[in-house]
Amino acid sequence: MPGLIDWSFILTLVVIVLATLTGAYLRARHRDRCLTDFNDYHITVERKNNRVIWGQMQLQPTGFELIYRSDVADDGHMETSYIFYKDEYSDIQAIYRYARDLTPELQERRARSVEKSLHPGLFRRARRSLRNFLSTAADAFSEALTMTLGRVRRKGAALVTDTSQTYLRDIGKNVIGYVGTSFDPLLERFVGSRVVMEVVEDEALHEHVGMLKEYSADFLEVLDVYYPLPQEVTLAGKTDYEIADKVIITLENQQLRIRNVADQPQYLERIKVGEQITEMNAIIAGGEEISVQLAAASQEILLFMRIASRLDMIVPRAHAMIRHRAERYNPDSIFDVGLALVRRDNDEREIERLRQALRYAPQDAISAAKLGEHLLHSGDLREAHYWLLEAQERNYRLPDRGNRVAQNLRQVERRMEQMRMDQRLAEELRVFSVNSPEPDRTSDTGVDI
Repeated sequence: MPGLIDWSFILTLVVIVLATLTGAYLRARHRDRCLTDFNDYHITVERKNNRVIWGQMQLQPTGFELIYRSDVADDGHMETSYIFYKDEYSDIQAIYRYARDLTPELQERRARSVEKSLHPGLFRRARRSLRNFLSTAADAFSEALTMTLGRVRRKGAALVTDTSQTYLRDIGKNVIGYVGTSFDPLLERFVGSRVVMEVVEDEALHEHVGMLKEYSADFLEVLDVYYPLPQEVTLAGKTDYEIADKVIITLENQQLRIRNVADQPQYLERIKVGEQITEMNAIIAGGEEISVQLAAASQEILLFMRIASRLDMIVPRAHAMIRHRAERYNPDSIFDVGLALVRRDNDEREIERLRQALRYAPQDAISAAKLGEHLLHSGDLREAHYWLLEAQERNYRLPDRGNRVAQNLRQVERRMEQMRMDQRLAEELRVFSVNSPEPDRTSDTGVDI
């Protein structure tokens, strides 16, 4: 009877049961460490289709729930929350936590979390090192387990099937993957540092500057980002308006004054009076004011602005990456033009329209500034540089005295300098490869290979 017992098969079953129980326990408790930092905070989730949902996050291993501050009436029922499943994480554009929404208690909790990340104690450093080690060892463990189970299979080939072996081969990754998520030694060096994060937004590449707080296999968490939030202001029968203690708008007769009382710059995109739309593209620096003469102040006035608001961001790594270390805060990054990843027909038509307009009116500073910005966005740096310089020479004709043009010029010059550096590096590599000696193509015995 003892010869009928196949101990290798029993050992395989024990490994499967223990791994399944361990994996189930860890899977039930595992929560993304970036999302964990936002748990119990009031957050805003922006999806890729530009839909925005906000509420207090209640994070679970399989997703999170956003609890509304007040009930929302829908067709025949009242809604109190929105559930976001883990499978929908790929639809997230970004998650925002606004500084203005934090109570003193939440501000203190956030400060403690940041302090622990910047100055971790001995236990925290040891735990992070262990987690990173386990993440690095996951592949090696899986390969070793596969080799061991291969030997077991040779003894009980009839009992250990291909499906079973595939399952067993993944045990290492499934178990360790929940102990420590992906470890990136390059990103690890930047935790706690100010960085430049590139994010794809509406088929354009934009830069945001902030402190890298944490990263995981799926997300990047960056704090203290000044983000250009869109703001639409309606002046209907009102002569004074204030936006979040940052901008004061005053209307007297037909004179519209917009004063920036914050330290960060603000951006006035356009003004709509009745049915007439005037593109402004004006940067209002901290403490500055611009005045706009309106043709008919009696009609409804709409202002379309972007207000620099301090917030924390979590962005999926699928469309974001850390590109540079940022030693200091750069205000140009708030309202950067971005780099178009996809050319659109309407962009090409607008560029051609502005070129035609400047052929007949080469002194038109506003058209030159617009054309330079469109060309910067599309990557035509040399022509963009030309038209932005033309606009800068006549900045007295621009509503913001050339603040936006100066910002775009700095961005063009940075990109052109980066292109020159890349070209020099490519040339040096080419020269090096030409001058490098041919490798020795003989074997140890002196025979040609």
